[in-house]
Amino acid sequence: MPFVLTLMFFNWLEEKFITIKNKEKLEDGEHLMLHRKYDEALTFFTEKVKKFPKSAKVHYYRAFCNFQLGNFYSALYDIEQSISFDNTVGDAYIIKGKILYKLEEYDHAFLEFDKADWHFRSENPTALKWRGIARYQLGQKNNAILDFERAVLLGDEDAAYILRTSFEYIDKI
Repeated sequence: MPFVLTLMFFNWLEEKFITIKNKEKLEDGEHLMLHRKYDEALTFFTEKVKKFPKSAKVHYYRAFCNFQLGNFYSALYDIEQSISFDNTVGDAYIIKGKILYKLEEYDHAFLEFDKADWHFRSENPTALKWRGIARYQLGQKNNAILDFERAVLLGDEDAAYILRTSFEYIDKI
């Protein structure tokens, strides 16, 4: 038993060390993403995945780039990899929900936005807004309105616009 606990501790320590080490090495890719150079960022993160195949953050960033470039199935693969390595990041569930929404899998998208909302403890307006959008697509208009109203209270102007325009904006997403 002590051997197993020691092994678990060193595995945990190694994982934390790699995460800290990755942060320093991902800044160039984050800079590319900030400047919306998603093609270059995708190439950067693809190289990083080869070096750090178990990094949730690298997979998350690559999923984000693929999503922005319209590569939805590649993005879905990467975000599922990211979540498999670290399932505590609410933003990962938002990205996965957006991908599924774009693939018109509204019921699955709703579940991902609901997971994101749970991780954020109903304090993230983006998760609430997107859950409301998915609910609207599923015909749950009253619950969607509640999500949008909560998002507005948290400062989301898009949710306020959706409510003001009687959901016309949703058809353009």
